Amino acid sequence: MDPALIAHDDVFPAARATALGLTRADLRRLLRDRRIVRLHRGWYATRQPRDDADLHRLRVAALLAEYDGRAVATDASALLRLRIATWRPDLRRVHLALTDPGLNRHRKADLVVHAHRPTAPLLAPRPAVGTVHPAVAIAAAGLTDPRSFLVPADDALRRGLVTAAELTAAVDALGRRHGAAGVRAVRDWCDPRHESPGETLVAHLLRLAGHPVEPQFVVPGTGKWTRGGQGYRADLRLTGTHVLVEFDGRVKYESREALWEEKLREDRIRSLGWVVVRVTMADLRDPAAVRGRVDAAVALAAA
Repeated sequence: MDPALIAHDDVFPAARATALGLTRADLRRLLRDRRIVRLHRGWYATRQPRDDADLHRLRVAALLAEYDGRAVATDASALLRLRIATWRPDLRRVHLALTDPGLNRHRKADLVVHAHRPTAPLLAPRPAVGTVHPAVAIAAAGLTDPRSFLVPADDALRRGLVTAAELTAAVDALGRRHGAAGVRAVRDWCDPRHESPGETLVAHLLRLAGHPVEPQFVVPGTGKWTRGGQGYRADLRLTGTHVLVEFDGRVKYESREALWEEKLREDRIRSLGWVVVRVTMADLRDPAAVRGRVDAAVALAAA
């Protein structure tokens, strides 16, 4: 028997497999042949995980099946299941939220089961997909680091998965939980115009440094170089200055031609009196250095 025939969400319990004729020796052979993967005691996946995040999703699927409707995924576990962008999620632990008020929360090395928390109808769980409301997961993820709130919040807002009102309600519902103050402090910084986690992180760093920003700023005077006259867009403009900040991701320039076009674009923008600062994900590991470069650019533009 092919285990994929009895799997749901690519996972299956050993008990069901043995009840339908597979022996323990069969399971060991399938493991040896890499046709299945052990997720945790009594549960297997019918495919090899693509990466650590995918392995986490498979473990979430198995635990949701094990809890059989009495819990849903929350925090980063819910975001990964919903394919919403995350920032440094803890992939070692699956986070579930109980939907049954009669059950008690508990914690293991690789699993945290949170107590049942009643929510407003606006933020009702999504049992069909096995998660809390996306806004609730986003707010809870931010308790460890405000950036872990901003990155999924911007992504979900941009894709229409949550509304600003839902995010506000979810943040308010955090109450006095540890880390909630940090999430509330950046709640108004959410912006669907940030087109990638990198842009969100750069904007967060600039705002911390006291620089208000305008995402997706259309550079005046560049319409003559673009099709349809729409003009060049910069990732971020420091409000009230002639400084533009661009985030460079890995896949932004897929060819030499794209790299040349970007250089030509930047030369044209600089010719109009703008100062351009480029930031990569590696640069964000040294925020003080990035801030120094931006402050120097502001001084240069002013001069």
